[in-house]
Amino acid sequence: MNQYNVKIITDKDIDWDNVDELTIDNYPWYESGLKQATHVKTVIHNRCIEIKALCEDIHSYSKETKLNGDVYLDSCFEFFVTPEDNLGGGYYNMEMNCCGVLHLSYKSEKGEKVFCTKEQRDRITIIPSIKTITKEESSDDKSWELSIILPIEVLEEMSGKEISYDKGCWYGNFYRCGGLTEPQYAAWNNIDFEYPNFHVPNQFGKLIIS
Repeated sequence: MNQYNVKIITDKDIDWDNVDELTIDNYPWYESGLKQATHVKTVIHNRCIEIKALCEDIHSYSKETKLNGDVYLDSCFEFFVTPEDNLGGGYYNMEMNCCGVLHLSYKSEKGEKVFCTKEQRDRITIIPSIKTITKEESSDDKSWELSIILPIEVLEEMSGKEISYDKGCWYGNFYRCGGLTEPQYAAWNNIDFEYPNFHVPNQFGKLIIS
């Protein structure tokens, strides 16, 4: 099981140069093509989960424009998290295409699913480096980036559960997928499953809140 330290930042500003980086570099269902890496940093700051993702991608592609739509078919970055010490428990899945279009839901241990509302989406900050839906694959890109500020309060509203972010243990995983030429289906913590499936919370990695 991979492990990543998520720092609680109490300073006014985040010194991202001093934040540990993880790489999404496992390809459990690899068939062919380039293995384009994704570099991720995440912290907890001002009661928000903040994430920076740099995604190598020479085939940037986006089509989805709807909240909670099928962004996984586009060039897509994903963050799944169980924000408690309960491997295999209920989890949030946050998916964004390269233009920052969001799919966010919570799935309980009983299988009940709740989607992010428009009002909740308006309180989440997502800054993409690509500002316009591409509709066609790029032929000259090298990478794209996302900066994300996700209020923990929004997650609590979706699940009806209080989230503690004191020092302790969460579980989660980071993924890349989508696009037309090389979907890849890459994961930070490797997944043992017969076909591409990111919804396996019992195979999340460990997030140490420190």
